[in-house]
Amino acid sequence: MSCPKCQGRVRRSWWLPFGLLVIILLLGAAHAGAPAPLGLGDAARLATTRQPFLEAQAAAVEAADATAVAAAQWPDPKLRLGLASLPTDSFSFVQEPMTQLTVGVSQTVPGGGRAGLASRRGELAADQARRQYQAGRKRVARDAGLAWLSAWLPEASAGLVRRLGQEWDRQLEWAEVAYKTGKLALDEVAALRDRVQATLDRMDDLERQGRRGRAALARWLGGDAARPLADLAAAAELPPLAELATRLEQHPELTTLSGAVAVARAEVEIARAAYRPDLTFDLGYGHRGDGRPDFVSFGIGMDLPLFSANRQDRRLAASEARVTQAEQMLVDRRLSLRAELEEALAEWQAARARIARYEKETLPLAGQRIDSTLAAYGSDRASYGRIAEARRAELEARLGLLGQRAALARAQLQIDYLTTEIQP
Repeated sequence: MSCPKCQGRVRRSWWLPFGLLVIILLLGAAHAGAPAPLGLGDAARLATTRQPFLEAQAAAVEAADATAVAAAQWPDPKLRLGLASLPTDSFSFVQEPMTQLTVGVSQTVPGGGRAGLASRRGELAADQARRQYQAGRKRVARDAGLAWLSAWLPEASAGLVRRLGQEWDRQLEWAEVAYKTGKLALDEVAALRDRVQATLDRMDDLERQGRRGRAALARWLGGDAARPLADLAAAAELPPLAELATRLEQHPELTTLSGAVAVARAEVEIARAAYRPDLTFDLGYGHRGDGRPDFVSFGIGMDLPLFSANRQDRRLAASEARVTQAEQMLVDRRLSLRAELEEALAEWQAARARIARYEKETLPLAGQRIDSTLAAYGSDRASYGRIAEARRAELEARLGLLGQRAALARAQLQIDYLTTEIQP
């Protein structure tokens, strides 16, 4: 016979692993149901896969491709049906020998190879539309990243500011005790109360900024904007400015404007071809009744560009002016993007240097100050206010480091926008 105590131990030993298994399964299910943290790269990637703006740009590319094909075609042939030389006294089809039913077909052939030129112009416009689509994708990725940062910074700062508020609360409690014992003046206590209220205002402002950042993120990501935000990853090293400037030349905005120059030059060729007339070929057949022979007719017609001063000349001059316009817009935008690149690089370098100072000097010194103040407080050589002040200084330094990390990421986003080819 088994012992009752042993039976109890057996039951308890069986329930223990079973209970642990249940807990593990429940935790796993809860973790599986929780949304994955949203990183900065995730925001850019998701934003470029679900934007109505990009769908519209893709439709524009399709339209440009279809237009290029249509532009290469000749005009549609024309069918002509008629009744010729019908006498009006009897309206008889066989009374007069010239009375006939006619059917004809005419075809206009564009002069100067304008159909081929129009096709080439359409292909260039379609390529320009594709470049515009790529430029749009890069802007969406950058703007979604900036929206992510506008949500991340206040949320990452809120915990530190909350700890600042706790330090002010503790110092205020100490100050009220010190005031009652005559060690502190009333105006000093009032000043601490003002600091507590200012910290509460600071928390409210961070909450407002966080809501605005989430709203900006929702514009690009929809429901995914509600996911928890991952920590900001460390920035990668940058190549030299000369290499970045070389990459800048492949930016879709510049290639789009280069495409606009090519389109404008193609339009100049079309305008020059307008001096060469179109040819129209006409083939007709006339049917006569009462056994009379039928007629066949053939003709060639052409435009006569005799008065070109106010038509062809003007169109050519306008086309040449548009080439100049497109070329200067390209030059201007290249200068603008180069300035943006240098500004972003300067911001990146400054933020990187400040982060290094925070990590190597400011934060270690703040920690040493806390340790020193605690030691002085333990030997009655410092008040609690000095400890709170040292802790707040360390928290403010950490807030400054967060701000510089965000500044570095913003500069990195702009540099990537200008110099990095977006993946398809």
